[in-house]
Amino acid sequence: ARTVRRRVSLALVLTAASIGGYCWFWHAHLKRFYIVRPGVLYRTAQPTEFGMRWLVGQYGVKTVLSLQLYDVRLYHGFLDPGRPSGQRESIYVAAQGAVPAQWAMGEEQSWPWFSPWHFEQFFKLFDNPDNWPVAVHCQGGRHRTGTVSALFRLEYDRWPVERALKEMYSFKFGPPVRLQERNLRTYLPRARPSETEWGQLRRSWQARLGPQPLADYDDLVRRLRSRRGEPALERALLKYVRRDRPFALPLAQRLIDRFDDPLAVTASGRAAACLDETYADRANWSSAAAVIADFGALDQQQKLLARLGDGAIQRASPERFDALAAGAMNRYTPNRIAYLQPLLENESCHLTDGAREYRYCDTAVTRLSTMINQDLTRVSQAAGREAWNFARQAAREWFAEHPCERRLTRLLPPTGESVVHAGDPIPRRDLSKLETNTTRN
Repeated sequence: ARTVRRRVSLALVLTAASIGGYCWFWHAHLKRFYIVRPGVLYRTAQPTEFGMRWLVGQYGVKTVLSLQLYDVRLYHGFLDPGRPSGQRESIYVAAQGAVPAQWAMGEEQSWPWFSPWHFEQFFKLFDNPDNWPVAVHCQGGRHRTGTVSALFRLEYDRWPVERALKEMYSFKFGPPVRLQERNLRTYLPRARPSETEWGQLRRSWQARLGPQPLADYDDLVRRLRSRRGEPALERALLKYVRRDRPFALPLAQRLIDRFDDPLAVTASGRAAACLDETYADRANWSSAAAVIADFGALDQQQKLLARLGDGAIQRASPERFDALAAGAMNRYTPNRIAYLQPLLENESCHLTDGAREYRYCDTAVTRLSTMINQDLTRVSQAAGREAWNFARQAAREWFAEHPCERRLTRLLPPTGESVVHAGDPIPRRDLSKLETNTTRN
């Protein structure tokens, strides 16, 4: 009996040691690794060289997206105590046959939310299946990586915001970060068709796009975009939008990149009419606001601006107003700044789940802070609604000091790029623990 107990004890010790060693090994090489969507997105903390090889070899990762400020030197081998002695990440990833991408994040005033440039790059990366699978990481795999993953959940997986936030916080994120959480809670995913609308879209476009069956709405968008410029297709698109066929405005919004696109003129005209239609739905109202804000003529943009400042319209049709406000505020390009000013004076709350406690005026402050890279919520040490009221006043003062930003204009892509710092990172404080960044209300 004693021998049996010894053998059982030894087996338990060996099992515990094996499990501990296994956990330690992966903690060292792919800390906080998680499959967000198989074959599309994986998240992790900073990998080692072995971790990078595993991502590419075992998961087929094609793009490694670093959110670090520096092109860091990787830890080499299974054990690499002290400072990392491996190659720079960009060099090592390319050597493994994957594409290294780097969006240097960490110095934004809305940290860990995106800068306007990063926000635009997010869609370019994940809209294109040629980039998949993507492995995204920062240093600890919590804040910047958590933001990318949460936004992916909202946009591509259509998770409710509470579920996306719960997952984000489960990775030892720490206290909520005011601007980042507000941007996530008030984020409006790009419209997707209902089952009935998708059936109508498929019947309208399948024959024009060849025998290969349309897989889904995203496939339709990609195939239409790839054939823009073909005369017959262009005429069909103009006719589809002009006649207000099912899901025409949201589809046009996905296809237009330039204000001189003939489709932009037709879509803007349809969108201007939609602003006053009480029988439309949220997808059409929000897409109408977005199309006009980016591509509309001056009179159409003035009409949208007036609707956002009209309390009578809000009282008569609150769902329409909520959709118009969301569509106008849900992009961070400079031309959207003008539409924030009337919303600064609106103390009503959003109507969407996850954001019902948030006022339009406070969301306008959040958007403006991100666009101008200046955290207006830091102007006061007050908490709760009082802090937001101080921030509103700071936003009013900013508009008074920047009259040119109030001018209506068409799409202005964000300037800037991902500037990667030279050399190696220097030790710095954990930004998540700064009190001024972690006030929720």
